[in-house]
Amino acid sequence: MIVRSFDELTDTDRHVKTPNWQSKRIVLAKEDVGFSLHETVIDPGTVNDFWYANHIEAVVCVEGEGELLDKETGETHQISPGTMYLLDKHEHHQLRPTTRMRTICVFNPPVTGQEVHDENGVYPLIVGDARNGASTSGSAAQTLPSAMPDPYPTRTSSPRLIERIHPTVWPGRTGPISPDDLASHARKGFHLIPGLLDDEELQLYRDELGRLSTDPRVKADERTIVEKTSQEVRSIFEVHKISDRIGELVKDPRVLGRAQQILGSEVYVHQSRINYMPGFTGAGFYWHSDFETWHAEDGMPAPRAVSISIALTVNYPFNGGLMVMPGSQQTYACCVGQTPEDNYRESLRQQDIGTPDHDTLRAMAHEYGIEQFTGPAGSALIFDCNVMHGSGNNITPFPRSNIFIVFNSVENVLTTPYAAPAPRPPFIANRDFTAIG
Repeated sequence: MIVRSFDELTDTDRHVKTPNWQSKRIVLAKEDVGFSLHETVIDPGTVNDFWYANHIEAVVCVEGEGELLDKETGETHQISPGTMYLLDKHEHHQLRPTTRMRTICVFNPPVTGQEVHDENGVYPLIVGDARNGASTSGSAAQTLPSAMPDPYPTRTSSPRLIERIHPTVWPGRTGPISPDDLASHARKGFHLIPGLLDDEELQLYRDELGRLSTDPRVKADERTIVEKTSQEVRSIFEVHKISDRIGELVKDPRVLGRAQQILGSEVYVHQSRINYMPGFTGAGFYWHSDFETWHAEDGMPAPRAVSISIALTVNYPFNGGLMVMPGSQQTYACCVGQTPEDNYRESLRQQDIGTPDHDTLRAMAHEYGIEQFTGPAGSALIFDCNVMHGSGNNITPFPRSNIFIVFNSVENVLTTPYAAPAPRPPFIANRDFTAIG
């Protein structure tokens, strides 16, 4: 049992003071109970912008009055003693007290006490060892508090649909994406980029694709995955390290800038690969969420990663093109089963563990519908890591190939796997969290 008075925290390291407000952190992550509890006193006449992109906050006013503005809708609410507001959708909001206001606040995930609001009023997500109070952010983070409930459980005995608690588009960065495309991405979980590569660039990358697929050293490398039946090359992983040309593409502002803008931070490459789907024999990939696998088998804490698929061939509706459920990034599909040891050896060719059951897919398809990525070579699709997607077999004469790059936020680095006996190899799940320079 912990018994603690608010007064005893005055002027300790749990007492945070700013020009507009001060807060006493009554319960922190180190208490290892899955939430944090705060008393916050806000000065009258101040304007306070907050945007908890990484946390859910509930606030109860116990003294004073003021106005709460939802900056996303323009709606205002009068706050007085006995009023509660819950930021269940990570709303960007503004609090304007007319008298001295005292509130009691609860955060999930719990605050560690080391967070500082950025220019948007956002607390970073800091993870660490709750028992000893150590915590880290960015590239040094390695473990989650043991008592913090996993908001995205999977590989369990029964399926579940779980509402996502993290945003699709994170605040903090500008970039090449137009406001309309960014709003569409936030709503649907993806957007199209017509003409990302011109004809000259396309030819260079096609030549590189041909060189890699015929190089016997590359085919013999463990980073190369072959089709289960035909033994043709299916994917080459860590291709940004194998190919200097694709390594440069990762740094291209047209690509990198979009990832930084969506994720609201510096980023690193979590995974890269070239995908080949040959004519007649190209095998599809069953419906899945990438984040489910990256969470379960790689230890990715939150869905703060984004993938870009750049078409090197025409994507017809009939040659195994990618199908996506628009808006499905808002729902996390918990999958059944246990992860076998070295599951990646089979799952990269044919995924069985980590795929939703038929009832789950039926429910999600009826709610969100299905769209397909089609278009000319050189176009691209950039999509959220939790979008439900899949592709059918290619039984046409027309091959389909693409460059696939996954960017993860440096504030969302991998920990220990949540539902696997050991992490996958680094060529599949990179553990060098250095931001792309």
